[in-house]
Amino acid sequence: MQNLLYTSDVFRGSRYGEGHPLDMDRVWPSVELIKMMGWIDDKQIVKHSPAHIEELIKFHDVDYVLALKEAEEKQTLPQEMKIKYNIGIGNNPIFKEVFSRPATAAKASITAIESIAAKKADRILNISGGTHHGRKSQAYGFCFLNDCVLAILKAKELGFKKILYVDIDAHHCDGVQDVFSNDETVNIISIHEEKRWPFTGSIEDCKINNLLNFPVSEYFNEEDMNFLINDFIVPYSKILNPDLLIIQAGADMLRGDPQSRISLSINAYWKAIHDLLSTCEKSLILGGGGYNPYLTAKAWAGNWVIMNDKVEFLDMDMNEKCREFLKSLRWKNNRVKNGIPEEWISSWRDKSKYNKISDEVISLVRNIKSIKKYET
Repeated sequence: MQNLLYTSDVFRGSRYGEGHPLDMDRVWPSVELIKMMGWIDDKQIVKHSPAHIEELIKFHDVDYVLALKEAEEKQTLPQEMKIKYNIGIGNNPIFKEVFSRPATAAKASITAIESIAAKKADRILNISGGTHHGRKSQAYGFCFLNDCVLAILKAKELGFKKILYVDIDAHHCDGVQDVFSNDETVNIISIHEEKRWPFTGSIEDCKINNLLNFPVSEYFNEEDMNFLINDFIVPYSKILNPDLLIIQAGADMLRGDPQSRISLSINAYWKAIHDLLSTCEKSLILGGGGYNPYLTAKAWAGNWVIMNDKVEFLDMDMNEKCREFLKSLRWKNNRVKNGIPEEWISSWRDKSKYNKISDEVISLVRNIKSIKKYET
């Protein structure tokens, strides 16, 4: 059974606007890298249109969805609607595809679950998904809809009984936790940077049966990540024995990302994805955060290789076509004012910085094991 990659042309050139962290391209460059390396057959690429309103109101309030649609059509909203729905305010701007872009990402995640349930694929990559902050009736944290919640709701509807959601974005998955806290059919695991917006996801939440939060410091290193994944999360997950795995694979913990203080290597990130996939045969891998276009495009392209059990491809040289393509990506950020660092655009892997497992992470795991009364 072939694995599938879901995407859409709506993401090509779609940006949130001047000065916004998402004033850059991430989704379609990831797909282009995969194609340029010859890692995919055209028949494995599935393109989607926006979800219908009826699909979106399985979670979101209908008035909110209609307001989002109106914002795209008119490119504005009355002030009272902007305030009520948090659209066109702060970091949730009204841009050209403000409805169709998130609605397409949501459609891809919903359809991915349907395809897995229908045994059309075991593993699906929806790079455009991972909008884990979206609220029922408000935009929040760059997220206008919550495709993660919609995917889980679809999985529950189709009879999945043991859904495991793992989130490795630097920002806690508050929108997902708020909906499924105490849901016996869904287990939620999050590794995220402590003291970072949205300032949720504390260790105290682990007292709730289906939640595991690992708030880590800015000094979190790749040995720490490997320890968390393989000493706790993978064995814990195998005990849960999920019938569906959803990974929110945000790439903003990577070294060089401007929206996190954590500096993981891309090698550590990919190893985490690889090891998490061992916990369940049926899986949906999403995108999420990731605000350095070069690193994020490489990370998400690599996830396609990993989910196809071809991790050795990431040791290949990056071909000239890919290198030139990465150089062509536009990013207005001080990190590239003196040129793009060669490491970002010349190879797939980066230099690992091996450190010992920190006492802080060992203590964190010990405390969570105590709360959960769990021993490996």
